[in-house]
Amino acid sequence: MFLPRLVIDASGHRPVFVRRPPKADVAMQAAYGLVGRFSRPPVRPQQMVLMDFRSDHLSPAERQAPPTFLYAMDLGDDVYFVEETSLAYYPAISYEVLQRRLQQRLAYRGIEVTDVQHVEHCLFPAELAAALPWDQPVMGYGGAASLVHPASGYQVGAALRYAPEVAQAICQALSLPGRRPSDVAQAAWGTLWPTDRIRRRNIYLFGLAALLRFDDAQTQRFFAAFFDLPLSHWSGYLSNSLSTNELLRAMLDLFWQASGSVRWSLVASVRGGERLLWHALRGQPV
Repeated sequence: MFLPRLVIDASGHRPVFVRRPPKADVAMQAAYGLVGRFSRPPVRPQQMVLMDFRSDHLSPAERQAPPTFLYAMDLGDDVYFVEETSLAYYPAISYEVLQRRLQQRLAYRGIEVTDVQHVEHCLFPAELAAALPWDQPVMGYGGAASLVHPASGYQVGAALRYAPEVAQAICQALSLPGRRPSDVAQAAWGTLWPTDRIRRRNIYLFGLAALLRFDDAQTQRFFAAFFDLPLSHWSGYLSNSLSTNELLRAMLDLFWQASGSVRWSLVASVRGGERLLWHALRGQPV
């Protein structure tokens, strides 16, 4: 009878085998997008748009709702991808709202969809618990291990970067005699979520909590200041490739470069975020 020495669950944020502690009111990233052809390019040819939070296509009442942004790119051969995205919100923004906003955004700029090749619906949690309990004989990876970046929703890049070190930890644990599956899983979890990585994740969660309190105008001012940071700062922040010291430096630079209203909103967000800051300092999972 074959008994596996370790099961690796990569089945996503609703894992099949990994046991996850329940968490209520989880902020969700939601998106509606399509691949197709348009009456004119929705973005400049050979370019992409990362986060276009402009809301001039919305009515004043619609701007009171949680903000969304455009993500778009040129795929070549006059084919483009456009997507309306809610960075994170609870409850999740519906696909119907996102589709309507995308249509409004395009129509406001005089752009018509002439051919739809693919429609995308995207929904996943942005703040599930990291460093899951180590007493289970299963290793999670990807969404099952909470690798989704709370501030951007990115996950694949981190999964690829961390894979070699996690694989090495598993091999080393398996090479030791008498190691139980739970021992191997614990070694893998500890490598994937060391204390400093947990600390950075808590800092990102604190930043996400602040963003969730912003209205449309504050969000636009915040990201205007964010993308005025040096490329290494904002790209490292979104890709989770900064060290803890670099991350804190980027956040401090953003604070001093932001407008007074954004600074005040960030200061106000500290109230109620003490638990996240405390866990961040101690490197404990939330």
